[in-house]
Amino acid sequence: MKAIALRVLAVALVVLAIAAGWFYVKALRAELADAQNTARTAQETVGRRDATIADMQKIEREHATALAQLEAKRERIAASLAQTETDFKALKHENEALRAWADSSLPDDVVRLYSRPAITGADDWLAMRADHALHAAGDGPAH
Repeated sequence: MKAIALRVLAVALVVLAIAAGWFYVKALRAELADAQNTARTAQETVGRRDATIADMQKIEREHATALAQLEAKRERIAASLAQTETDFKALKHENEALRAWADSSLPDDVVRLYSRPAITGADDWLAMRADHALHAAGDGPAH
């Protein structure tokens, strides 16, 4: 009987070891699937981050190009302005009538326009329309 009991006990231990091994392998596979899902999610996140960085770099390059174009245009305008001022000074020195005109005072209407504050936005325009009605040309200043 002892031999049968030992064999039954041995078979039970083997079955128990097989069951424990099966549960262990099942737990390892679940852990592996979880790790693979985490890795896939991390890889997708890195891919989205890299795409965002690439988009931002492209936008930055476009902005740098636009800024360079604006700077070149500003330089051309500044050069044109300097040339115009030089031409005007040369004409002023050469032409007595032009020199007299340039040295004369501005008309009152022009002085009045310059004495008003600059309109810099929609709010200023609305405030000006509400507070200071425009007058017809030649009517004199509006009060």
